[in-house]
Amino acid sequence: MYNTSRTGFAVALAVTVAIAIASALTTSDTTLLLGIWLITLILIGLIGFGMSPRPQTPDEEIESEKDSERINELISENNELKSAEAKKNKFFATTVEDLRDPLTSIDGHLELLRDRHLGKITKEQKDSLDAIRQELNRITRMIIEITELTNLETGIIPLKKEQISLGDIINDTTRYMQQTIELKGIKLKTDVQQNIPMITGDRDRLTRVFANILSNAIKYTSEGKISVTVQQEDDKLLVSVSDTGVGIPADAIDKVFDAYYTADATPRGTGLGLSTAKKIVELHGGQIWADSKEGRGSTFRFTVPVL
Repeated sequence: MYNTSRTGFAVALAVTVAIAIASALTTSDTTLLLGIWLITLILIGLIGFGMSPRPQTPDEEIESEKDSERINELISENNELKSAEAKKNKFFATTVEDLRDPLTSIDGHLELLRDRHLGKITKEQKDSLDAIRQELNRITRMIIEITELTNLETGIIPLKKEQISLGDIINDTTRYMQQTIELKGIKLKTDVQQNIPMITGDRDRLTRVFANILSNAIKYTSEGKISVTVQQEDDKLLVSVSDTGVGIPADAIDKVFDAYYTADATPRGTGLGLSTAKKIVELHGGQIWADSKEGRGSTFRFTVPVL
């Protein structure tokens, strides 16, 4: 709603000024100039005077107050939801973390039994203890992954950044997993570009990123090949892990980084490894993605900025 009387006054004022100037100038050039001046003055009058809002009616003031109250209510509700979410995440992280101590104790006693420190056991008993420990380790890994993802999402434990060598992380991790790779009959090829620059990042968490990706490649590849490359591309480092495993269905490729997602007919897992990796990479300012052809293998790539 605008004040039309003020608009009319502004236009009249602009026209009067333009006519006064025209009476003092007679050349054709000045006539053209006056035309431009006239249009400009009219526009100035419309913008400067005509667009001012008229006073609100009592009904409009009431509606405006109601809108303001509703906005304040929504802001308050949003803040309450954020507070409740933070409390829930803190409780969840604390509870999950508290489960690790008893599980560690159980694992220790199982090891004593398995290694016959508490007496002789039969082969069947040993096999049963091995199965129990395997399941216990799976639960422990799940707890670690849930705790890590919660910490990343809530910022409870921020990134611990320092100058690190991504090449060293790749070499150390592949060396640590070498025995598992050989047991599955996999041929591993690693190619780390020479003289790649240092990066600023969290060593432990970037190690987790690469370990999660390499573990998936090992898990879904039997007697095949895995290729790891690290190279610089402009202002970032690119890590690629390619395998000749079972591959990922086309309708699942966009879901592999979702929390708790696992493909059908695959070995059991928490579905958190790649989700955690994605969160860590993004917190470092990088990107992570995957390409795959079912039955022909997959390639996972991630980047980290060179700072």
